[in-house]
Amino acid sequence: MIQRVQLDDGSYFVLKDSRFIHVYVIVDGTPTELSGFQSGEAVNWSKTDNDVDVASDFKGVPLGLINHSKLGQFVAHLNDGAPAHDIIYSCYYRQMNHSSDVVPTFGFKVQNDNNGEVVKSSVCLIQKMPNGSVSNGITTRDWTLLACQYEDTFGNNAA
Repeated sequence: MIQRVQLDDGSYFVLKDSRFIHVYVIVDGTPTELSGFQSGEAVNWSKTDNDVDVASDFKGVPLGLINHSKLGQFVAHLNDGAPAHDIIYSCYYRQMNHSSDVVPTFGFKVQNDNNGEVVKSSVCLIQKMPNGSVSNGITTRDWTLLACQYEDTFGNNAA
């Protein structure tokens, strides 16, 4: 639930708590919560295709299309060496080395209990191994997960 702190002048500010934001990888129906995200942005997500596109024909008559695509993507920003690397890498290894009787997909879910938003996909694949670097500071690895069943229920009143 969103916590709004009322100020003396009648305005307010929103108080969020990172303890109430959870990120899961789901393999064979079993969720595992991830940890070891970089400070700041932990995960980004977006829908791949537009929900609506509008164009015009040769004579300028507008045409519209409502797209029901379920494609999306997540980008997990992990500190190099974080425990979550082992979990996501095992999904990548499984994806690249599966046998014919194994479906190499997995689920991914971001659950924000601060505002009620849940973003998830029951079918994901890893685009590629993350880029790497060496430095004398804390480095991150960004894993791009392609979602085939992307769903975002934003806000407390979402269905």
